[in-house]
Amino acid sequence: MSAVASGDLQSVKEKGWKRGLGNLLQGEYSAWFKSSRWWKHLILWFTIINVMMIIMVIASAQEAKKGNEGPPILLMYGVFGGMFVAIGVMVIMQQVLVREKRSGTAAWVLSKPVTRTAFVLSRLTVNSIAILLTAVIVPGVVLFITLGLFSDLGWLSPFGFTAALVMISLNMFYWIAMVLMMGTLSDSPSVVIAVPIALFFTFAYGPGLVPQLIYISPLMLVFSPAEQMSPLTVSFISGEPVFSWLPLISTVVFSVIFIAVAIWRFNRQEF
Repeated sequence: MSAVASGDLQSVKEKGWKRGLGNLLQGEYSAWFKSSRWWKHLILWFTIINVMMIIMVIASAQEAKKGNEGPPILLMYGVFGGMFVAIGVMVIMQQVLVREKRSGTAAWVLSKPVTRTAFVLSRLTVNSIAILLTAVIVPGVVLFITLGLFSDLGWLSPFGFTAALVMISLNMFYWIAMVLMMGTLSDSPSVVIAVPIALFFTFAYGPGLVPQLIYISPLMLVFSPAEQMSPLTVSFISGEPVFSWLPLISTVVFSVIFIAVAIWRFNRQEF
C-alpha cells in the first residue's frame, strides 16, 4: 500500500504544479508493481500477442512447405500487437479517473498537499509505463526472438523492429491519453469508453468512405485498411519507404492535446 493510501505522512519537496507528484507516482507504482497486477497483465498480453503470433509462424511454415504464401506475419503483428492493445488500453483506463472521482478517493487525495495537475500526470505516467512494459516491450522482445529462431523472416533489423515498437507505443499512448481525457469530461464509465471505441472503428473502417482519415489515424502506425499502403510498423521492419509521416505527426499532436484538455478540465472540476 502506498504512503498516500495508508495515510502515512511524507514530506512534499516539489513546488508549483509538481507539488506531491513524487508521492503520487510512488502510490501508482505500488498499485501496479507491488501487487499481482503487473504479472497478470503480462500473462494476458503474452497470450493475446505471442501465442497468436506463434500460431501465425507455424501456419506460415506449413503453407511454405506446400508452396503457398502464408499469412502476412508482420501485418498480423500490427493486429494483435497494435489494434488489440488499443482496445485493451481502453478497458484498462476506463475507470482510472472515474472510479476515484465517484468513490471520493480523488477528493481525499486532493485534500493533501498535491496539485490536480500532478494527480492527472501520475495516473498518465505510471499507467503508460506499466502498459508499455507488459503489452509492448516484453511481448515485442519475445516475438523478435521467436521470429529470428523459427520463422522464414529470420533475424530482423533490431533498429527497424525497435522503431516498430515505438510506433506501437505511440498508438497505445494516444488511446491512453484520450481515455484519460474522457475520464475528466464524464463521470460515466460507459461514455468514457464509448467515445474512444467509436473513434477506433471510425479510423478502422472510415477510410473506405473518407480516405483522408488515413492521414490522421493512429491506427496507421500499426495497421493499414488500404492494401496499397503499409502501416509504419511494417515499413520500418521491412525497410520500405514510409507512405506518409502525417499519421505519426497527428498521433503525437493529438496525444498532447488530449493531455492538455485532461489537465485543464480536471483543474476546473469540483469534488
